[in-house]
Amino acid sequence: MRLKSKRQHLPLLLPLYIYYLLFLVVPLIALFIISFWERTSWNLIPAFTLSNYLKIFSKPVYYSLLFRSVLMGFIIALVCVILSYPLAYALTFRFTKRQDVVLYLILISLFSSYLVRIYAWKTILGKFGLINQILTYLYIIKEPLEFLLYSRTAVIVTLIFIFTPFTLLPIYSSLQNVSIDFIEAAKDLGANNFNTLFRITIPLSMPGIIAGFIFTFLLSTGDYVTPQLVGGTSGMMIGKVISDQFGIVYDWPFGSALAYFMIFIMIFVVYTLIMILKKCKFYR
Repeated sequence: MRLKSKRQHLPLLLPLYIYYLLFLVVPLIALFIISFWERTSWNLIPAFTLSNYLKIFSKPVYYSLLFRSVLMGFIIALVCVILSYPLAYALTFRFTKRQDVVLYLILISLFSSYLVRIYAWKTILGKFGLINQILTYLYIIKEPLEFLLYSRTAVIVTLIFIFTPFTLLPIYSSLQNVSIDFIEAAKDLGANNFNTLFRITIPLSMPGIIAGFIFTFLLSTGDYVTPQLVGGTSGMMIGKVISDQFGIVYDWPFGSALAYFMIFIMIFVVYTLIMILKKCKFYR
């Protein structure tokens, strides 16, 4: 009966499979094949060579940017989880009557343009932005702080603002599956709020935490628009270099190799994180 049910639903899922096959699987396969090609002047030569991957280690700037991007993505994802979990917890167990209103406001913020949100923070962190104006008005500083914009801090703050809703929604969805009976039973057995949170609520909602973390980590690590607009030279990330290989340098093989090497690193980081959580018995 289960097999018959799957066959009945297969025609409904077929358009989705075709869409992912054409616009995700095929481009990824093509990108992987091109990463082993060679480039001469303006021509691409179909060949098998590892020179594009070895080129990543030939200059310190490439693996330095890779390490910086992964580290910044990890920090951004971790901060987003820390900020999102208390709000998701409060919406689930405390402010149940107003949770729909708050969720609507969060969803409305996602409808705004990605570039508009970046330029909003560019205005806030600028030399004559909101933060500098408030600090000057309160006589905390005499001259505007110039390090707020075009720095790694600006990139991290902007991406945290952009990706926090993407982290909040999986955590909120996971907390909806946590039965209030488990929490009440733990308290009846003598557990305080701290023990209940870390031994009952967080382990049961860990799938949502991991999903939100991974989603934010992948998006922020590969982002290249935000570092370009608010990061400057000190806030540059590997996504900008990969984009330049395709759009400016026209070195598609090396750009593909960089992209896939970055994918391998992110898979390794995510897999290592999951293994650590399993060792600590936070995730099954």
